[in-house]
Parts: sequence; structure tokens; C-alpha cells
Amino acid sequence: MYDARQVANYLLDCAEDRGVVLTNMGILKHIYFAHGWHLASFDSPLISNRIEAWEYGPVIKVVYNSFKVHAAGPITSRATMMDLDTGEVTEARADFSAETEKLLRSTLRYYSGFGAFELSDLTHVRGGPWDQVWNAKDGKVRLNMEIANESIRRHFIAQGKTATVQ
Repeated sequence: MYDARQVANYLLDCAEDRGVVLTNMGILKHIYFAHGWHLASFDSPLISNRIEAWEYGPVIKVVYNSFKVHAAGPITSRATMMDLDTGEVTEARADFSAETEKLLRSTLRYYSGFGAFELSDLTHVRGGPWDQVWNAKDGKVRLNMEIANESIRRHFIAQGKTATVQ
């Protein structure tokens, strides 16, 4: 598993190479979709971070916080992480496996055809993981509502029966 900031930086680099501009909302959705396809394809999480249900869809708080300085504009920086042993702050980077890189590039290629709000709409499907948490049967909206990996995995397996991004 990787820190979502590492995935964000990889996707931002790939997007830049393809001439695709990503906003904070966009990068959050791209990570969510990559995580979902990773769960469905490999039966293991891509990221170690918790995914929360927020108004505009799934959010990974550390990624949101890394890029909130850009507001709704294009992301022009990269996320950083602190080494807790040395206190050194560096860009969040990881050595991804070849199959993970392929999945990340494939999901970016497919989902970059959608705008940030269209991606948000895709995460809001009735009965989907976000909807199950955000619109819980008790009708209460709570902050920091976690979307379970198992719910995401089941959803993307069902999606994979009709279409695939790989």
C-alpha cells in the first residue's frame, strides 16, 4: 500500500505529460477510482489512507490538505511528506510496481475525459459506496464518515462486469 500523496504526485506527473490539468477535486477522484480498480483487480488496497464521504464525493484528507492552497484552480505543486525519523520534508514519491503503474496510467487516461464535477457525479451513483455512507438510512449527515474498502471493492467488481479501464 502507498500513501495517497505518493499516488497523487505520480498521477499529477502523468497528467502533466499528457497535457491534462487536475484540480484538487479532480485528483481526489482520480485517486479514488484508481484505488477502487486496484481493490477490484488485485483484492488489495492501493492506498493506506482513509477515504471519507464529503459533499462532493470521496475525499482523502491528506491529499485535500496538500492541495487546498490551489482552491478550485489547477494543481501546480506536489504533495510532500515528513520523514518522522529525520524531520526531513520531501516530495511524496514511491517506487510503484509495473502493474500498479499500468493501472494508474490506465485509470488516468480513461477518467481524464471527465471534468471534476462529472467525476464527482460518477462517485454519487445511487447505492454506491459514497451514497451508502453519505445517505445512511438514519438520515444523519456526519463529518469524517469513512467509506469502507470492502464497499469500494464490491462496487468496482460490479462495475468491472460491464466495463473495464485496463
